[in-house]
Amino acid sequence: MLFLLFRLPGASPAAAISLAEFSQQFRLLPQPQKVSLISGKAAPAGFVKQIFLKNATKPVLPATLKNLPLATAPGKNVLVLEITTTDKVPTNPEGYWLEIKDDQVIIAARNQAGLFYGCQTLHQLLQDAQDQKITIPACQITDFPELAYRAVHLDLKHHLDKVDYYYSYLDKLAQFKVNAVIVEFEDKLRYRKAPEVGASHAISIEEFAKISKYAQDRHIEISPLIQGLGHASFILKHEKNKKLRDDPASDWSFDPLNPETYDLQFALYEDALAATPNGKYLHIGGDEVGNLGMSELAKKSGKKPLELQMYWLNKVCEFARQHNRTPIFWDDMVFKLSDMYESTYREDLSVSAIDSIWQKNENRLNQNINLFPKNCVYMRWNYDNPWLPGNSRAIDWYKAHNLQVMAATAAQTMWPFMPRNQSNYKPIKEFCRIAAEKKMNGILCTVWDDSSPHQETGMRGLSYFALFSWNHTDIPAETADSIFRHRYFGPAVADKAYAFQDLMESAVEFWEDGLLNKGYRSKYPEKIDLIELPDATKSSEWSQKYAPKLTQAQQAITRYITIKNKIEQAEKLARRNQYTLALFKQMNELQVYPAKLLVSLRNYDQAKTAAEKKAAQQKVQQLVTNFTTLRQNYESVFSKTRLLNNPPGYVLDQNGHHHLANGTVNNDWMYVYELAMNKKLKLWISGEI
Repeated sequence: MLFLLFRLPGASPAAAISLAEFSQQFRLLPQPQKVSLISGKAAPAGFVKQIFLKNATKPVLPATLKNLPLATAPGKNVLVLEITTTDKVPTNPEGYWLEIKDDQVIIAARNQAGLFYGCQTLHQLLQDAQDQKITIPACQITDFPELAYRAVHLDLKHHLDKVDYYYSYLDKLAQFKVNAVIVEFEDKLRYRKAPEVGASHAISIEEFAKISKYAQDRHIEISPLIQGLGHASFILKHEKNKKLRDDPASDWSFDPLNPETYDLQFALYEDALAATPNGKYLHIGGDEVGNLGMSELAKKSGKKPLELQMYWLNKVCEFARQHNRTPIFWDDMVFKLSDMYESTYREDLSVSAIDSIWQKNENRLNQNINLFPKNCVYMRWNYDNPWLPGNSRAIDWYKAHNLQVMAATAAQTMWPFMPRNQSNYKPIKEFCRIAAEKKMNGILCTVWDDSSPHQETGMRGLSYFALFSWNHTDIPAETADSIFRHRYFGPAVADKAYAFQDLMESAVEFWEDGLLNKGYRSKYPEKIDLIELPDATKSSEWSQKYAPKLTQAQQAITRYITIKNKIEQAEKLARRNQYTLALFKQMNELQVYPAKLLVSLRNYDQAKTAAEKKAAQQKVQQLVTNFTTLRQNYESVFSKTRLLNNPPGYVLDQNGHHHLANGTVNNDWMYVYELAMNKKLKLWISGEI
């Protein structure tokens, strides 16, 4: 739905700014469904002095409102919070109606959630008025979300943040009007019933229950994700649990026919539910299981992989039912085991090819419909191209068979360092549109921890998700990016002159493989294929061999300078979230390191005299020596919110998917190619190679 702006009949031009000016000055996130300018006196930033509650309970209030005292009656400079069923209030349970006029403000809703979201909108208006020293025109806002369930994924697979960060993170999600979190605990919860699974530095059940209550007070429901049939390495890596493996040689999958599998999984579920007591769902994973059916029990049963998969799914769904939770299941295996999965994600397949796949194999789904538990939500995940007809057909198949289906998009997949593709703008936008049009049961925005980027690097993508899952406005990426910068850092940073994140995303593409002959950083390498180093006896030969790479390196340094200038200017202008800018600033210093090395090596290779070669080699040596300081500077910012190393004795799993962040017990994986190249350069400088 478009962001609608109206000037109501009788509105005074002298008393209100133009609609275009309003949308530019007050860049609300997410954008309301309808804004109307009305007659009346404009309001200054600090005009609200008291709060009057009318049939309402005082909600948790944002910073501009939280210290206001209660009034005994409505009146001038009073915010009225009213629970009502009047027609002016949207029927949506999270909807609200807001009016600012003549030094008074009313927020009316049908329940507390609507009041909470109305207060978030008022907070943004007051924030913008204060930041820009402008007044808020007399206006009415009618607003409600298009999707009822708008969840963000918190993946703790390979890292933990400091506990305080989770509280501030929830505050940010609440301001974006996100109403749910699905937390993937893996081994970062201190399980009571299976203590070997929880890492020694994991969060206690009691502490996470406090976090869950904090979220609930902000109308965010937290539900757990405990990976089940596959992705079980964090459980099956332990000696005690190896007997439960489907394949004795692999820690990846459980044996679905071993009764003890369920004793352990249900014990983990029970602890996870205790840590998230206010959640509605239990996400049981179930994706990417692979070669299921390798155990002796599975072989003797004669069951096909789909039957084994669904046997497990029915068992865990029954557990969820008995514990008053709705199970959520990643749905890829349903289509993989029916030879239909390619139709849901391959962009190169024609419509006729997709039709052929469905005509040939849909009956395999239909014939097994009795295996599909009816109390389950099937999560249709597609992070790259949700608009493909095969993905749409999969959604329609669920709905035609009266099965619940949610969407899952991504603000971060397995990209190292930070998200890419304009923070995955297009897939997020499109899947929110599809979810609304097809009336799906909700949508989740995943933020995967495979390469453990800082959570702040994903906030732009999460802002896109919040924007489009609430109100699917048809705006370009540049506009959405400007709204994010305005809201997250301050109005002065909204101008495109301070748009640095797309440039950073381009920059890290060279950082990923600049030091390599071949390979890429997104999976932990089994073999590191570094570029060769110059031979002093073969002048310029090295430069010719790596000419394209050296051109890219020079471009990377130019881009680095541009990014640095933009961030430094943004730091001077930002009103909030300066930490995020400080983080990106140090990320920029780290990402340019390979480019600086290559340019210095080129200067050595092309030097004409012995003195020039010596000076160029000293520059290389200086870069290598200073890398320790560069790393320390980066980690000093990163570690303000993030625990960087696993504790002593931490056991890594087999890393079946080669996750970068699962490559080393300490945080050396963050610099895997830089450390390897520096070691090689030290030998080169000393003449040993």
